[in-house]
Amino acid sequence: MRALRLWAEASLNKIYGVAMINENMINECAKKQLPFPKVIECLTEIGIERYYTDLIKMEKTYYSCDNESYVESMLMEPPLKVADKFDENKLIESIRASQRGEINYHTFLKNIAVAGVASYMVYIAGKQVSYAGRHGEVYVEKFPLI
Repeated sequence: MRALRLWAEASLNKIYGVAMINENMINECAKKQLPFPKVIECLTEIGIERYYTDLIKMEKTYYSCDNESYVESMLMEPPLKVADKFDENKLIESIRASQRGEINYHTFLKNIAVAGVASYMVYIAGKQVSYAGRHGEVYVEKFPLI
């Protein structure tokens, strides 16, 4: 019933051209702890075109196609400690383990922080994720076929 109400709310926003991010729908997507392809599908359905995750501030910012944004805090205990050195090989290992379903999202975040990832941006329409280190190092991963 809750899912139906959230879907109806999102649909009405589209019908009446209301330019707002449905925070409830974002939270529903996040709560389900879905695999990455399903998260992308869920966010696309509610008009999110990209999102930015800051592992130092522990915040995630969602951006809609209508130039709206929504920021949420990421609660993790203990807080992540981002390594100073960017280790691309460790990052790629973590990405692959996540893609194979061997680790959950919480473990993925811990692993990429140890690999020196300070933030990442997911470009849904561009089908890629840009991971950035503390000193400007960047690794770009194209989505696997979703």
